Amino acid sequence: MNIKEAKEEIKKTVKAYTSKTEAGTYRISIHRQRPVLLIGPPGIGKTAIMEQIAQECSLGLVAYTMTHHTRQSAIGLPVLEKREFQGQEYTITSYTMSEIIASVYEQMKLTGREEGILFLDEINCVSETLMPAMLQFLQYKTFGSHKLPEGWVIVAAGNPFGYNRSVREFDMVTLDRVKRMDVEPDLKVWKSYALERGLHPAVLSFLELKPECFYVIEPGKRGFVTGRGWEDLSEMLLTMEELKLKVEEHLFCQYLQDQETSQEFALYYQLYQKWKGQIYLEEILEGEKEFPELPSLPFDERLCVVWLLLQRLHVMAFSLDEREQIAKSLQYFIEGMGRSGQSCQEQLERRKKGFLVRKDCGLLQPGEEEREKILVTIIHGCMGQERLLGEAGAYQSRLEEEQENLKEKGTELRKALQKGIKFVRQTFGEGQELVIFLTGLLEHPFIRRRMKAQLGAEFKAATEFLSVEGKEEEIRRRLESNPMLNL
Repeated sequence: MNIKEAKEEIKKTVKAYTSKTEAGTYRISIHRQRPVLLIGPPGIGKTAIMEQIAQECSLGLVAYTMTHHTRQSAIGLPVLEKREFQGQEYTITSYTMSEIIASVYEQMKLTGREEGILFLDEINCVSETLMPAMLQFLQYKTFGSHKLPEGWVIVAAGNPFGYNRSVREFDMVTLDRVKRMDVEPDLKVWKSYALERGLHPAVLSFLELKPECFYVIEPGKRGFVTGRGWEDLSEMLLTMEELKLKVEEHLFCQYLQDQETSQEFALYYQLYQKWKGQIYLEEILEGEKEFPELPSLPFDERLCVVWLLLQRLHVMAFSLDEREQIAKSLQYFIEGMGRSGQSCQEQLERRKKGFLVRKDCGLLQPGEEEREKILVTIIHGCMGQERLLGEAGAYQSRLEEEQENLKEKGTELRKALQKGIKFVRQTFGEGQELVIFLTGLLEHPFIRRRMKAQLGAEFKAATEFLSVEGKEEEIRRRLESNPMLNL
């Protein structure tokens, strides 16, 4: 299965394990709640989906990389105790609470969430002295004499044998007590995630051309490339471009640790930068400029142009989505003051405490911290207007201002989408470029929702165009076999 399918399967498992009867007991008894064992190559997104599941299911999350633990930190330290048995006193060895179990209780105290996920990464790379205790924990949910609290689900992850020299194979007895899922890399699933996160268009367009370069790992071979590498490289490229720092060729091999892939992407990035300096996207989206030379260019250069245009639309959509979330948070804040009867300052302090707890527990969504800072700035601005407009008037006025601004930005995006589709269709016809452009729009979740809600005819035409005779799959096959793609 791919990582998206694994995520949905784990969500179902967590819901089943935490569901209760009318009497308040768990439907699946604790000793029948098998730990989930997620096996997949490195950099595939195993840790990321744990954070997503915890956020989406409103659960606590405690994550540990087991290679960093010793037997003492996992089980606890030995302590001597006096106990009486059959009238005679004996000295026995007991243990302090496991660091891992203690972290679960600390998480429950901080968040108030009684149920959650304990995620143990690199489970099959633990030290030889810790392995027996780890196998006992998977079977009985107990470290030493301390049990994992009820309502907490164990999810463990590891790399397959051959990807890591420290990996140990689990025996049949252990595997018969876990719920095993094997996960493989999937470019289509990763691309959907990458579009939502706003990854660099040069990365996305290059992988459109060279899908075989997405995940390059051969057990025993030194060079490798993972989804994590592409994402981290994208972050660095976006930051360096924003700061106007020169991107040197050696940067790519620091993230793409396969020489051939690194060299191919370096050449493609040069091509991307060339067209970035020659294409005037704002003029295209205003319908004021044409480029008659584009259809005669090699396909890889035409693809650069298409993805530059997609990037501009993605940035517009991302910005609008961020402001919509801020406006919703402001509205919720105003409604919260009305429900609680608290002053703005009291409500703000309460919100700040909740935010810091979620941040400490690693439960923030991407971009949430930046949105929170903007919201707090807006609220402080409203507090400065309270004397003039009154408390309710100051906040309501700012909310209306935000909503009006959203309408204007929404109109701009709608027009840009219409003109972008028109430009690609008129410039390149109904070929590969249009398929890639429409696919890039519809795979972006926010743009897809906007097109469906506001561009009824264009949305219907785009989906019908892509579905005719499996055009999307056809284009992927043509991309892979196109001789013009030898960079």
